[in-house]
Amino acid sequence: MKRLLLLGGSAQQVVAIKTAKKMGIYTILCDYLPDNPGQFYADKFYLESTTNKEKILNIARDEAIDGIVAYASDPAAPTAAYVAEKLKLPTNSYESVCILCNKDKFREFLKFNGFNTPLSKTYIDSSVIDKECELDFPVIVKPVDSSGSKGVSIVSDTENLKNAIAQYGVKNFNSAECADILYFSYTNGTKGYIKANTEKARK
Repeated sequence: MKRLLLLGGSAQQVVAIKTAKKMGIYTILCDYLPDNPGQFYADKFYLESTTNKEKILNIARDEAIDGIVAYASDPAAPTAAYVAEKLKLPTNSYESVCILCNKDKFREFLKFNGFNTPLSKTYIDSSVIDKECELDFPVIVKPVDSSGSKGVSIVSDTENLKNAIAQYGVKNFNSAECADILYFSYTNGTKGYIKANTEKARK
């Protein structure tokens, strides 16, 4: 029986566990929340942070997994790629996943490769409070490693900027390794989404 390690057991992630079980796959779940609903569907559960790469790697080795998935979880995606690379399992590269999941790195990637991107600035934790905003207001403030619009604020002046940083300080960030704050120019326009599915993908 194939063994799959899933990172995250929130309500929106339960579908991945159920689907894997329907396919006859043994499911192992990791989540740092003791009350996550996914643990009641998975075959085995570990109370562990999905952003702790080394601990997840140890669990993956102990469980002799055949695959790892971070379904609907941006913060856990780098961990999944890291573990898969270490164990030589199918994955996107750890480097590319880290770029896509870190807003600061992704904007640098866009600028380096000639894509249009809003002007932006990154600061470590609350140091931005003591600096003058180098962009014209309004600006958007967000943690570089958050997802699902958590920690996002549109601010119109320095005082609101301070409040936004104070509200979403270091303690609210997903990873102790990544406690940066990104702010960038606000652009008024239409928001769009693009979703893509691959079938029989080849390198």
